[in-house]
Amino acid sequence: MKAGINKAYTIFKYLSILFMIAYWVYVIIGDYVLIKEYWNTNWLEYLEIWFLYFIVYILGFSLYYWLISMIVILIYFKLIKKHQVKRTPDGTRKNHFS
Repeated sequence: MKAGINKAYTIFKYLSILFMIAYWVYVIIGDYVLIKEYWNTNWLEYLEIWFLYFIVYILGFSLYYWLISMIVILIYFKLIKKHQVKRTPDGTRKNHFS
């Protein structure tokens, strides 16, 4: 199970980096007109608003990602892997309950 969590964490790191890049590019493209017109007077407010939205979105992304990942990992290790048929060294099949 630890291997599954480590793999999920590695995927989470890469998806988080991708999410951050996409978010900040989207913010700059989406608010380009406001940046162009009002950046000199309201730059601090823009940064505060963008950062707060970023925190909310990254927390939501993290919550959903880990909730789904943990459910999938638990289903795999507790239900699927538990009932797989194992082979003994002599080639015979051995059930988990044998």
